[in-house]
Amino acid sequence: MKKLFPIVATLLVLAASGCAPQVDVEAEAAAIRETTDVQWLNAEQAKDVDTVLSFFADDASSFPPNAPIVTGKEAIRAHLSEEYSGQDFAISWQTTKVEVSRSGDLAYSHGTYEVTVNDPEGNPVTDKGKWVTAWEKQPGGTWKVVIDIWNSDEPAPSE
Repeated sequence: MKKLFPIVATLLVLAASGCAPQVDVEAEAAAIRETTDVQWLNAEQAKDVDTVLSFFADDASSFPPNAPIVTGKEAIRAHLSEEYSGQDFAISWQTTKVEVSRSGDLAYSHGTYEVTVNDPEGNPVTDKGKWVTAWEKQPGGTWKVVIDIWNSDEPAPSE
């Protein structure tokens, strides 16, 4: 009997772990890539604040370079509206990697960007850099941005 218990216990653990739902991390990563590279980018290029905000969780935080953290959709809305106000605003990016957790509820993506905005004098300034975005799967099955950070490859502005 003493030899049978470890075998039965091991079989129960294996059976229980086999019952856990399996996540297709490749399909989830593809969904995030489609959102990031197509839908979100198109909305940014169109300066469509409402559509861009639809990709963010309500309590998301954005970490713009050389600026304070922006938390919550209304604060992000204000930041985007200011960013889009320049007539020379243009943006593009490439996603280098999307990684989804085995549990399928968290993910991150990263890549490179190029953005043109107007400086305080109204002159267009182009910046190149890199970004990281943290994603959280929502109860309805969609992915929402919870953290978005980007920083320039250029030297910090001198004051």
